[in-house]
Amino acid sequence: MNCLSVINEQGEEQVMYEPDPALHQDEFHASTTPNVLALGTRGTGKSLQLRMDAILRCLLVPNFQALIIRRTMPELRKSHLVYIEYEMKLLGGIFLRTISTAKFPNGSSIVFAHCETEADVLNFLSSQYGFIGFDELSTFTLNQFLQISAACRAPTDAPYQAVVRAGSNPLGVGAEWMETWFVTKTVRLEDFPDYNPDDYQMIFSKLEDNKHLDHERYANRLKNLPDHVRRAWLLGEFVMEGAYFADFRRVNDAGEPWHVIPTIPVLKDRTTNQALPIFNYTWLSVYRAIDWGYFPDPAVCLWIAVLPNKQAIVFKERTWKKTLAADVAVQIKQESEGLHIIETFCDPTMMIKTGAVYSIGELFENTGVPLTAAKNDRRDFGYAVHNYLNTIIDGTPQLQIVKPMGIYGCPELIRTFPQLRMDPHDPTKIANGEDHWVVALAYFCMGQAQPSRDPVIPVIPYWMQPKKRSRLYA
Repeated sequence: MNCLSVINEQGEEQVMYEPDPALHQDEFHASTTPNVLALGTRGTGKSLQLRMDAILRCLLVPNFQALIIRRTMPELRKSHLVYIEYEMKLLGGIFLRTISTAKFPNGSSIVFAHCETEADVLNFLSSQYGFIGFDELSTFTLNQFLQISAACRAPTDAPYQAVVRAGSNPLGVGAEWMETWFVTKTVRLEDFPDYNPDDYQMIFSKLEDNKHLDHERYANRLKNLPDHVRRAWLLGEFVMEGAYFADFRRVNDAGEPWHVIPTIPVLKDRTTNQALPIFNYTWLSVYRAIDWGYFPDPAVCLWIAVLPNKQAIVFKERTWKKTLAADVAVQIKQESEGLHIIETFCDPTMMIKTGAVYSIGELFENTGVPLTAAKNDRRDFGYAVHNYLNTIIDGTPQLQIVKPMGIYGCPELIRTFPQLRMDPHDPTKIANGEDHWVVALAYFCMGQAQPSRDPVIPVIPYWMQPKKRSRLYA
């Protein structure tokens, strides 16, 4: 569409709404995907875009029913309800304040509602809407989104497709599930077997795309906010409220890979002076880290390469459920073929005998996977991992994780890293949750792994190194 124009009281044509291509608003309105999220930083017009999408559908289809919902009524009053009465007057309709409903001349309507608690979901279950718009989706829980979305349906002979639309910035209690369903599309199919990634679309816009704002002044104002809020509102990063690892960042401020890298790193070969992938070097030190579980908790193993400059690259992960210890050990051994394994750090509970002939750790060692028991302390876990995240070596973090690519990559570690919360009773500790991959990483981080040593570079003992001349006699 080009724009929405009306004739005002003076008989003049007035442009009521013109989608901004720079903010991808035209793409949002034209999409036929059942569920679309307009994700962006603050100042990108998401609420206006959402309301206008509902208005356009009401104008095009007689007797169309739409719902726009926010988490609380005060938020609703400060956003949509400020403008809708004037907009309905321009469109020849009316706004009924007592029931927060906009009525169009063709019989269509938009209901404005809120859903503060889980119990409020019941207010929407018996209704039917051709359009449901969630404003600030990250403030809703997954349960609220799924149950309210179930009211989005259309009769079989309807001339339209029922759709769910949403707008949000990446900060709030629902940021975790919103990213999983709309952005990374890494929903666990064992939990949601009917999830279809093709039914979910994300359209992203950033502050710089809005030509109507003074970007520099607005950005300077946001920079005074807490770091995690600033990163979400200004840079569009997903940062969870109360996140323990708020310093975990997929990309830096310049949008460059930071803690998550898209490819296997390379090293310069000292003999040929060529840059080759790290696995071309058989002398490269590789460590493993294991967090044990059977069911419902999984068993997890990470493979971490430590480069000569002390950088740690987590390049592979494997996860098992309902798998016997001996079988897990065999698979770990197979996955490690051709690698120069130095040490395997493990969950210390693996060494405890619980009445069986062998402990879990002994079963691993009998299969050819020697173990080093790590310390089990959630406060020390966090400190050790934070140290790796924030230590900078040669301009990049000491810890980097490889994105999924073929047999390499760590999808679960990347997914769960930003989701872990602080313990509400002790913010220095990691709260219990889906922490198995990060806990395995913590075992490595506490293990004082030594860097690889390039055998081409001779190591000269201190006593054989030439003495430096004193400046006094230079």
